[in-house]
Amino acid sequence: MTGGLLVTGGSGFVGGAVVRALRGSRVGPPVRLLVHDRPVADADRSEFESVRADLAAPSSLDGLCDGIGTVLHLAGYVGPDAARCESVNAVGTEALVAAARRAGCRRFVSLSSAAVYGYGVHDGASEDEVEVAPVTAVSRSRARAERAVLAAGGVVLRPLFIYGPGDTRFLPVVIAALLRWPFLVDGGRARVSVVAVEDLARVALGLARLPDGAWRPGPLHVTDGAPLRFRELVERLHGEFGLPVPRLSLPYSIARLILRAAAARSRKAPGADAGAESATHRLFLVARDHVYDSARVWRLTGLEPGAPFSEQFARCAAWYRRYVPAEAGPARAVNAAGLS
Repeated sequence: MTGGLLVTGGSGFVGGAVVRALRGSRVGPPVRLLVHDRPVADADRSEFESVRADLAAPSSLDGLCDGIGTVLHLAGYVGPDAARCESVNAVGTEALVAAARRAGCRRFVSLSSAAVYGYGVHDGASEDEVEVAPVTAVSRSRARAERAVLAAGGVVLRPLFIYGPGDTRFLPVVIAALLRWPFLVDGGRARVSVVAVEDLARVALGLARLPDGAWRPGPLHVTDGAPLRFRELVERLHGEFGLPVPRLSLPYSIARLILRAAAARSRKAPGADAGAESATHRLFLVARDHVYDSARVWRLTGLEPGAPFSEQFARCAAWYRRYVPAEAGPARAVNAAGLS
């Protein structure tokens, strides 16, 4: 790899996993961290250079990429504020791509999501078999960011669901839903692609370390290659934390109406419309098959996929325990599962 490595989002979920993988490494290029409102743990005392900048303030990115050969852009805003999605994810990424090009940076890897496919249903789809059709503010801003990265010859990573220490948007949302709603959609038969955050970090660093002749721009799915049925996920949470396994099964159309009715009752809350839009889409993502072929990324990086969820979940269970209220104990779970 020629030049230094710039990592954005080092205090976040995926970026934090990348920083942990890099910390203490005695080989490789110098590492620069973009630091915003949340400092990277021990960044001031680490072997990394820290630079304060703000994706929502493009002028602050001037000079950020000087001396950098590869950008791992893992920062972003995921929330109900559509204007902030646009300013951070879309405009910010465009500005960072421009700064990288001005500095002569050769590689740009950006984190996106398979959620940009909107309401498509996929069963083993490759990157060439899908259509970007975003339906939420976050995904629309990510799709615009993707266009800038791909136009500059960069790589876009599209995992679907990411789990592991630092996750606040996948399994914590599932846990909250299990505690609120007494049903599964279509019995939880839908299959979804997942990946451990450490394995996603391995992919990002593997791309950064590719020999020059091996670099291939374009979108890449990132999964562990072992699709997970939603019911299997729920049963694992039951076994680990005593969370309820709902006995009731509803068709997707009815579950969607229930979710929309609940959202309508909270319309007056700030960001409620965007939140309802996002919640409806999240329901769809776990109610229909969303399985993606990621053979291309593992072949390109020369890495092996990590172990499946069934083998890796135990090591990160402590992280998720904080999202389980004390009253959601074994007795309640047994009753809810209809076993007593």
